[in-house]
Amino acid sequence: MKTAFMFAGQGSQYVGMCKELYDNHSCVREVFEQANKTLGYDISNIIFNDDIKLNDTKYTQLSMFVMYQAILKVLEKHGISSSCSFGLSLGEYGAYLHNKVFDFETGLKLVEQRGLAMNKAANANPGRMYAILGMEADVLESLIDRVKGYVKIANYNTYGQLVISGESEAADELAELAKSSGAKRAIMLNTSGAFHTDLMKTASIEFSKYLDSIELHEPQKQLLINTTGTYYESNIKKVMSDQIINSVRFYQMVEKCLEDGYDTFIEIGPKTTLSSFVKKINKDVTILNVEDSKSLQTTLSIVGV
Repeated sequence: MKTAFMFAGQGSQYVGMCKELYDNHSCVREVFEQANKTLGYDISNIIFNDDIKLNDTKYTQLSMFVMYQAILKVLEKHGISSSCSFGLSLGEYGAYLHNKVFDFETGLKLVEQRGLAMNKAANANPGRMYAILGMEADVLESLIDRVKGYVKIANYNTYGQLVISGESEAADELAELAKSSGAKRAIMLNTSGAFHTDLMKTASIEFSKYLDSIELHEPQKQLLINTTGTYYESNIKKVMSDQIINSVRFYQMVEKCLEDGYDTFIEIGPKTTLSSFVKKINKDVTILNVEDSKSLQTTLSIVGV
């Protein structure tokens, strides 16, 4: 069995996530206590009780990151490990954490600054994102040239499921063109900006400047990165700042894992969105997740040591 950890992205959060693990594991409670102390406010109350704040990017990304650390601690306690990790967009920060690129406290501060920079850029350069279902990447890419304005494929999630992002009118036009050209659906996403595009350029620059003052470490294990869809090679700070404006190549990262013999994928974080993506790519691998007591027990029963 060759196991890869994959970390869920922003958008899968829900009020009460991680509560069962919090109630049943002291190591999880310690993570939340550390987060509260570092941030200077009660992040646990937001995660467990405050739907409005949980869905505000300022708090969403931090809440997800706290959950990554909590689940990693539970898996570590039970002897579950992985030699490879990757994530979807924000989820890449869970993979950095797993790879000890930074410690938990440093990660909280990084995620906080990233979210603030992206919010500022989104307010200055508004745009839209759509999920395009039932159309392959090469077909959608060929339609982009027919659209006025700036729009691109921001997420290569899985076969036949892509996300476009860009200027509002251009994104609207491409979504309609995709539907008239054979896409099954085009769904506008509830996001605060056109993420993973050049409309986030100021956020990338601002975050890059912040990273200059932070000490980071080289990954200790295999790390797949969004911007290339393959393994990390060098310059972790540039990878982090570039990710804000570059496309997320999720299915390419999964393909790389499969090519290298990974046969077990464990999704870390709320819901099973990434698990569903992997299932469309290869139904024969073992796909698990950890978000609550039931999913933890299922995972332990299959990969427990």
